[in-house]
Amino acid sequence: MNNKYHHIAIALAGATQSAILVPQLANTGVCSAILYERAIKSVFKTSPKTTDDVYDGIENVKTGLQTLIQLLSSGQKEQVQIIRYIFGTLSITSKLLKNNDALDKIDQRLRRISGLYSEMNDETVSANVDDLSYSLAGIYSDIISPISTKIKVTGKIEFLQNSLVQAKVRTALLGCVRSAILWYQVDGSRFQFIFCRKRICNAAQQLLDQINRAS
Repeated sequence: MNNKYHHIAIALAGATQSAILVPQLANTGVCSAILYERAIKSVFKTSPKTTDDVYDGIENVKTGLQTLIQLLSSGQKEQVQIIRYIFGTLSITSKLLKNNDALDKIDQRLRRISGLYSEMNDETVSANVDDLSYSLAGIYSDIISPISTKIKVTGKIEFLQNSLVQAKVRTALLGCVRSAILWYQVDGSRFQFIFCRKRICNAAQQLLDQINRAS
């Protein structure tokens, strides 16, 4: 898998998969537990050996790949929010990557959080999901949010005012930022959304086919 657009599609699928969680949380107060916990785990993957290592394998971004293909090929009205959250985090991440002080602070905070647990595996994340949500939300609000225009999250007021839902929304956005960092690292750029949509779509479909063959 050495096609540049395969790596771009994986990273964008990761960002998309985290972005899906934001409207779920904002409108219902809950979200897919599996996808949310995968987003949390990806945040702690700070030294991956490969692109898909950030997600422990491409099969873990299957939902993101499926949604990415829909976003790039149809752009239906109900998907506008997801696109807005993706583009918002890509914009924030471009500024974050120029701010070494902020990147160092994020790394320090992640090390401190992970140091509280013996291993950041599925069991640890699942058993401590609320505590991790508050800790990671703190990174987003303290370090990332101040460096750029805030992303406006829309939804139902009763959920947006709930402190745990707020923490989970910020954690989901942090998951988007993690994938956006990866996207920039594999030479993702905004002009690709205009000129290379078909290539990204084709790469995402090839990855989906690969996942389906293996399952």
